Amino acid sequence: MPSPLAGSLAKTIAKALSPAMLPVTLHRDGAATGPAYDPSIGAPQAYPCRGFRDEWSAYSRQGGLVAARDWKVVILARTLAVEPQEGDRVTIQGVTLQVYSDGEGQPAVTSDPATATWELRCRL
Repeated sequence: MPSPLAGSLAKTIAKALSPAMLPVTLHRDGAATGPAYDPSIGAPQAYPCRGFRDEWSAYSRQGGLVAARDWKVVILARTLAVEPQEGDRVTIQGVTLQVYSDGEGQPAVTSDPATATWELRCRL
């Protein structure tokens, strides 16, 4: 069951903050075709959106939840046509990063209860 916060609150947040956010592009490889032993990766898709780079908390870094080289990218969910997933790439301020999770600490993609933002754990 989706959160009761998910509809209008996410829309209001996106409308209010979008003009103040940076342009971000999420890149995703196309679907693989061909035999399993020699697949051909489809053409990459680009999804423009709005967001910003943030810093991980000292607790997350010192507790080992994220590595020193991990970046946090926050995207306004209503500005992105797809749900981000591990393995995607994001370009922000001319830097392209891989959406990444080491399987032990912070997951690759999280969201707030209203699904107003996507928080991406990224690595150069």
